[in-house]
Amino acid sequence: MPRVPELFPKTVYCIDTSSLINLKPFRKDVFPTIWNKLESVIKNGELIAPMEVYGEIEIGKDNIYDWCKNNKDMFKDVDECQIQKLQEVKKQYDKNYWENEINKPKWADPWVIALGICEEAIIVADEKNRQNRIPAISSMSGLRCLELIDFFKEIGIKY
Repeated sequence: MPRVPELFPKTVYCIDTSSLINLKPFRKDVFPTIWNKLESVIKNGELIAPMEVYGEIEIGKDNIYDWCKNNKDMFKDVDECQIQKLQEVKKQYDKNYWENEINKPKWADPWVIALGICEEAIIVADEKNRQNRIPAISSMSGLRCLELIDFFKEIGIKY
């Protein structure tokens, strides 16, 4: 189904496992502003991630997993658009790298980018900008990519 243009379109962010993991030091009892704002942008449909990110987080069974489990609405199931875009994303990766990673039990990176393309989202990933990493692949796919701290600035988190 084609997207209906919004009068005032919202900015959508698609977050990677790396950035969610980097939230660990920001304990909810010490930094409630961060967590309240994140939950607000999730409720507004502005923070999403592919279900594959949830699968990677699930391995940890820690406080981030518990938080993700309580905010599962942010995790999107694979749809036809993502499957189609995944084929385009695949072309941006080094062939050998792709073959090694795609056969691992959990690898969310290309799904983050595919969902980002489908939702016209800004990617949030705490990875170095080098070959076969989310920032580089995002750029080649025409997507903007932010680190977690820059995402905080964009959505107005101050602590």
